[in-house]
Amino acid sequence: MSKKPKKIVIATEDEVAQYADKAPGKEETSSTPTSASETEPADTGEVGGAAAGEELSEAEQWKEKCLRAKAELANYQRRMAKDHAESLRYANASLVRALLPIVDDLERVIESGQNHQDSTRGVLDGVKLTLDNFLKVLRDAHVERIEAEGEPFDPKVHEAMMEQPSPDHAERTVLQEVVKGYRLYDRVLRPAKVIVSKAVDTEETDSADTEG
Repeated sequence: MSKKPKKIVIATEDEVAQYADKAPGKEETSSTPTSASETEPADTGEVGGAAAGEELSEAEQWKEKCLRAKAELANYQRRMAKDHAESLRYANASLVRALLPIVDDLERVIESGQNHQDSTRGVLDGVKLTLDNFLKVLRDAHVERIEAEGEPFDPKVHEAMMEQPSPDHAERTVLQEVVKGYRLYDRVLRPAKVIVSKAVDTEETDSADTEG
């Protein structure tokens, strides 16, 4: 007698989605309808029909386990996606919270300037104090200014706006900082825009000396 092949029951995506929507921990048996060929006993008699029923029952059990595993994975992925979206949405919350006192200081400085228009010194001191507080918040967030003036030109952190002859500096030295640059840890947020020294043209210098 040839051995009857085992029946294979495959969980569909719709079944997994329906299973994942069930309450966690709730045990329910699979209600997936089976075809007539799967429920119909074999033609070899009662013994053969019982064997086929056992094989189908085992397949349904494995299908139930497969559904449970896939449903748990689907629910986990759904929770992780939601948590990730929430993290991105509120990623800057701590930085914004630290900046709110700076906004308060600026509003107080503006109010003071409006009420005491003859007190320029007081307004200036208030602005300087606010700037110092703001820079402290940036440092706490690991944002630092990029050193520029007097430093050798570094294209990784400096952006040359123009070149200027300078007999007092080595070639490719930053003479002046036009716009300050900042970095976050090791990443450049904005390069420092600078004026860079270049070699003095000796012909122009000799011509100027001759004319003098």
